[in-house]
Amino acid sequence: MPIRVLSPASPEAGPSRRRLPPSASVQLGQGDNDIDDDDDDIVEEEEGWTKETFVNRSLSKNDPAIIPQLRQVVDKLKEAIGRIEEGLDVAKETAMALEDSKQDEPSITEVENTFFRALNQRELLKIKIEVLEEMSTRLRGNEEFGNIEKSFAELADPREKAYMAKSQRAKYKNSKEYVDFRQALWEINHETACPPVSQWLEKGDDDVSDDDDFDMGGQTQNYRCPITLMLYKEATTSTKCGHNYSKAAIEDLIESTRKAKRQSKCPVTGCSVPLSKADLKPNPSLQKRADDFERRQQRREDEREDGDDTIAIEEDDDYE
Repeated sequence: MPIRVLSPASPEAGPSRRRLPPSASVQLGQGDNDIDDDDDDIVEEEEGWTKETFVNRSLSKNDPAIIPQLRQVVDKLKEAIGRIEEGLDVAKETAMALEDSKQDEPSITEVENTFFRALNQRELLKIKIEVLEEMSTRLRGNEEFGNIEKSFAELADPREKAYMAKSQRAKYKNSKEYVDFRQALWEINHETACPPVSQWLEKGDDDVSDDDDFDMGGQTQNYRCPITLMLYKEATTSTKCGHNYSKAAIEDLIESTRKAKRQSKCPVTGCSVPLSKADLKPNPSLQKRADDFERRQQRREDEREDGDDTIAIEEDDDYE
């Protein structure tokens, strides 16, 4: 990613006006009779930045626009990460729909590969952000960069190459998003806990033994509010601890403790993080999964009841 920081205080920054001699007027579509020898009539051409005309210069914290412009780049990269994470949610929902239509639907592999690419892009953007923030810190410490684009590449390229050289298992084994992806698919057609996600990931030659490394998975998703013990209604998540609740239940709990002049805390066992209504945010994705879970549970129950009826009829026939 090319990094170009322009300072309005420098002679190189911003568009400039280049004075052209009369001989250049023909190239601009001007007739010979339109040009006088007087300097006042010399044609001026608006000239802005191009890749060819850009000149790198030494940068330091004494350039007032440098650090703010680096911050602007960081903010843009964070916006891009937000869009990527929205795409991860879409990919997961697509894979879940395919799994619901047919267990182990082959096209899920294509969706999973798209999911992997999105995770890669997000990680590469995080590396760029890390490098830009590091460069900002070094500028504040009076370090200068003679060529900021080259300096950025020297810092970012090795980190990006090191990440991309990792195996699937090393990249995604402990990724919360990928674990959630696999668990969401598993629970559609299974009632047991999801196996460790490593079973779906290729292992590289340099990966440590599974026996010696932490492996995420083996969990059963709980869609019940810790307060009501019922399935979520308007699922709401704490921005402080990440725990989930039904909206009305957690808001009532916070309000009741406030009236009692006590501090509200997360009701999940083992968590005592202070909570206020400002710490809560809606979680429509979780609510949708809870609704889908309820629908699947009802479908399985209906199938079991249908099976019992069939057995009862067969028994009656045998008796007769």
